[in-house]
Amino acid sequence: MNDQHATAARLQRKRRPTTHSWLEVNTAAVRHNTRLLKHLLGPECRFWAVVKANAYGHGAVPVSKAALAAGADGLAVSCLIEAAELRRAGIPAPILLLTASEPRAAPWTIRLDLVQTACDEDTVRALSRAAQRLGRPAEVHLKVDTGMGRLGVHPEHAASFAQLIHSLPGLSLQGVFSHLATAESEDTAYARAQFHRFQQAIRHIAAASIDPGMRHLANSAAALRFPDMRLDAVRAGLLLHGILPDAPGLPSIDLRPSLTWKTALSFRHRLPAGSPVSYGCTYVTPRDTLVGVLPLGYADGYPRQASNRAHVLLRGRPCPIIGVVCMDHTIVDLTASPDAQVGDEVVLIGPQGDSRITANQLAQWAGTVVHEVPTAIGKRVRRVYLDTEQPTDPRRGAKGDAE
Repeated sequence: MNDQHATAARLQRKRRPTTHSWLEVNTAAVRHNTRLLKHLLGPECRFWAVVKANAYGHGAVPVSKAALAAGADGLAVSCLIEAAELRRAGIPAPILLLTASEPRAAPWTIRLDLVQTACDEDTVRALSRAAQRLGRPAEVHLKVDTGMGRLGVHPEHAASFAQLIHSLPGLSLQGVFSHLATAESEDTAYARAQFHRFQQAIRHIAAASIDPGMRHLANSAAALRFPDMRLDAVRAGLLLHGILPDAPGLPSIDLRPSLTWKTALSFRHRLPAGSPVSYGCTYVTPRDTLVGVLPLGYADGYPRQASNRAHVLLRGRPCPIIGVVCMDHTIVDLTASPDAQVGDEVVLIGPQGDSRITANQLAQWAGTVVHEVPTAIGKRVRRVYLDTEQPTDPRRGAKGDAE
């Protein structure tokens, strides 16, 4: 093996050069948030942790294990691949597929002991055939489209679809659910209308002498804003990570952010006044300026839309991003931290000193929803899992499991 290949192999084993960027995910915070939500919901309402999209970028397996250890009643994912990852990790808890799988995937759904979303006839008939063939029942939750316009049967067809499920051998209707389109909006009228349509659909199913099973509608925002919408279960992802939805009128609760995103200063130099910075020359230095380069960009999930708007924390002080965020690099103005040195820790999300940048702030700078910020963080950003109240620096021997 030549030197170039040997170096590449070493980096592959390390997963990433230590000067790139990393996430610190505190599983103690996930457990705390789960216990807090369980207490808020009360003993009659179940909590299903939404861990789709790699647990919103935090890491599906460690987050799922932490949530379940703290009392989560089940997990919810988007697709079969996400569910299979959890089963391979030895997680036996109930897992709900929020999207109806293709009919050809029915046998795998049953073998993995998953709860399947039911909203089209082909899928439920395929599940019935597979259940009979395998000699194992298939659990389903009927999804009703109350106004999202995405997936689900129309409310007026909910009872007849429930009857179809009930009539097919091997199928067991365990729940009915829907999805709110405007749970974060200041105007609550549409969410209320969806809730009314959902309640009507449930009544029609019950009138057909069919037990609807577990009723669930509320997401993170609705769980906090509309206690009457909690019903039998709540599905929440943001709250699991200590992130508040961008919604008005939320109660104050003791959530703990589980994620800190860090990098290290990789280069610093001076630019004279009048120097254009980055692609498109959207920023020009107004004076002689000390600038720094960070070794990450939009390929890592840092939002390009935050160019010339966001700031990072360096030595506890905010340093603004100047110029367009590049694919692999981001440039910052070091005027506020003139003593900063190459290798210094830089915080993109999280606390440093007396300052903090939240995922909500970064979403606001990028003009997007807060859900997108952690979910977009890419694979080459190393995840380090800690179980402590004090995050540490993995370049200095952090005690935690890296993924």
